Amino acid sequence: MNWRRVSSAFRLSPLQVGFDVARVAPVPSRHVFPLLLACALSVACGERQKAPPAPSPTQARTSPKSVRITMDALHQLGGVPAGWQLTPLSGDVDAGRTLFAEQGCNSCHKVAGEKFSEQGTSGAGPELTGMGSHHPPGYFLEAIVNPDAVLVDGPGFVSHRGRSTMPVYPDLTVTQLEDLVAYLSSLTSNDPHAGHHMRGANGVAAAPNPADRPSPPDTAARIFFAQSYDVVPGKVKDFEQWFRNGGAQRFLGVDGLVSVETFVDTTRASRVVTSIWGFRDEAALNAFMATNDPAAIAVGTEFDAFVGPHDHQVFRTQPMYRAPALSAP
Repeated sequence: MNWRRVSSAFRLSPLQVGFDVARVAPVPSRHVFPLLLACALSVACGERQKAPPAPSPTQARTSPKSVRITMDALHQLGGVPAGWQLTPLSGDVDAGRTLFAEQGCNSCHKVAGEKFSEQGTSGAGPELTGMGSHHPPGYFLEAIVNPDAVLVDGPGFVSHRGRSTMPVYPDLTVTQLEDLVAYLSSLTSNDPHAGHHMRGANGVAAAPNPADRPSPPDTAARIFFAQSYDVVPGKVKDFEQWFRNGGAQRFLGVDGLVSVETFVDTTRASRVVTSIWGFRDEAALNAFMATNDPAAIAVGTEFDAFVGPHDHQVFRTQPMYRAPALSAP
């Protein structure tokens, strides 16, 4: 990381702050996640050719979310914002419901509570009841435009040729795709998959209510900057010595920077080390990121000489900590 570049790239704005969960220890489930994917892989199916659909009425549409970021910061994060997902524009649910029936999707997929004729009569697709609670809009969109992107085992889901049994719909317009995705995303009631939870919008497990978390230790920090990485091979001892012999004191000499904590999580396959800088307030973090102070830039550059590729995240609550009330001695 070039700390001079990052200092300008990471000037904080309200749209860059607010993450509440660190991307430091994702734990995939070999049993739950495939089941969730199976439930929405085939958004429609059938072997017959579809007539070109009629376009939906033109309407003004706005993005459900926006991320504001500099080009330097985007490149530092690997080309996409942290937790990026494809985000379709918000469509028309009623138009999507009509399109769902017109395209014959109801012949393969049952949706409880709907009055479509011939619901799921072919038996080739999974029930879609409640699927809006389990998948982000981008997943539904991919399942429609590229059914082979994710192949999930299930009765009739995959052909003997190893392809999805769901047909493609090349004549759907972008607006119609948005409408269909909006309808599928609206299917959140009568959920037959209780206990399964969709991942959060930033690509990590949805955060529990803060009130249900063990209390963190007291700290003067009110906002946190974190990065996860692996130490450069053969440099651990040198890294530790550098930090003890001046690195820590130089960081804490920065106005408003009140703590530096580092954690190791060996449950992860890579980037097992996470360092967290705690700041007095948002103004202090902004000042640190925008600094032209040679001393601050130097200590950051020296730190990065010991670490490999890493990402950067900002949190308004402590992203990782030891829970004193549940720890002993």
